This record gives sequence, structure tokens and C-alpha cells, in this order.
Amino acid sequence: MNELIKIEIVTPLELLKSKETKMSVLPGSEGELGIMSRHTPLMTLLNRGIIKLFDENNSVTDQIAVDGGVADVSEEGITVLSERAEVLGSNASNKQIINEKINALNIKLKKPEFQEDETLKNEIDFLNFVLEKSN
Repeated sequence: MNELIKIEIVTPLELLKSKETKMSVLPGSEGELGIMSRHTPLMTLLNRGIIKLFDENNSVTDQIAVDGGVADVSEEGITVLSERAEVLGSNASNKQIINEKINALNIKLKKPEFQEDETLKNEIDFLNFVLEKSN
């Protein structure tokens, strides 16, 4: 019998992903964590990295880049809270969207009132990480 566990990946702007999965691999601060149904409850910090979701055939179905965060594992499932997260895709349109976001942020960063804005710089850095991992 294949038991599934629900994972929700949440950013301040949206519920990015909500899905039943056989296993989720998270980029924990102490190393990767493989979480399956009936896992011991825990709460842990996440590093910047890739969350991998697996189906019943042990195939990766989704990959989501997160910029650190917190994961809460309970009987109800896995909740990931992250400041930034993006679904990885290898298709050209996904990469184009990420590049457009980077270009728009770079234009904004050139304005005098935003030149020292660390949040914008961190967002650009994270989006470049997403592009790198999309290849």
C-alpha cells in the first residue's frame, strides 16, 4: 500500500504548491531530509536549495527552488514556509519569465532610491540560482 503525504509550499505572496506525494526531499540546514508518510514530527530550518517531490513510482514529479525557510512536519503533512520559491522548469518559456523578472529588477536597482536595496539584490541572486538549476 502506497501511503502519501501532503506538502504545501507557501511564500508571503501565494500557496505555490499543494500536492500529495510519496516522498519529499528538503534542503535542511543539516543536510537533505527525506520525508514520507508517518515521519516523526519535526520542525527544521531550510537552506537555499531544491525541494524534490516523488510519486508512487519513485520518480521526481516536481522540483521547487526555495531560498531557505522553515519546514514543519506533522501528522497532517509538510508545510514549507519560504520568503522566495520558484517551480523549476527546463522549458524555454519558464527561463524567459525568470530572465524577464531579473531584467525588471536590474532596471529598478539602477534607480537611485533602490541602489542600496538588499531585498532586490537578494531577489536577483535567488532568481539567478533558479536559472542555474533549471538547466
